[in-house]
Amino acid sequence: MDCRQAQHQIFAERDGALDSIPRAELAAHLAQCDPCRALANDLTATVEAWRDSTAQVKAPDALVEWQKVRREIRGGVQASGRRRGAVAWLAWPVAAAAAIAGALFVASPFRDDSPSAPAGDVSRANPSPAAGAVESTVVFVDEKSGWVFVWAGDGSTHI
Repeated sequence: MDCRQAQHQIFAERDGALDSIPRAELAAHLAQCDPCRALANDLTATVEAWRDSTAQVKAPDALVEWQKVRREIRGGVQASGRRRGAVAWLAWPVAAAAAIAGALFVASPFRDDSPSAPAGDVSRANPSPAAGAVESTVVFVDEKSGWVFVWAGDGSTHI
């Protein structure tokens, strides 16, 4: 076993993933190789130091922390004493987004305002008419924009 294989085995040993034969080979290598033995000792010392330091950490009480957060959230009272509702908080961002979307739609260089013939496939479906009524439905898919248009007539107009 060379040092590279031994280093992988040291970490596997630490995780408890070695069987008895590889563990014996690793022990034989560590008995002869000072750098690998130092790595194994350093890994063991690091893990032990980590365990000691995490054992000293006191986890906060989740319920107490949640109550603090709720108090902070509810503490957002305006000077007049009224709380802002969700609608008031969302009104300005929604209005700004609508204005930007409208401006982009109007100023879009890709808009084609000229009337033209349908660019996509036209499908016609004739549902079974009820008691002598003639109805038709037209479905149009615009390949350029991906929009789907559906027209339903009562039979009095021709499409």
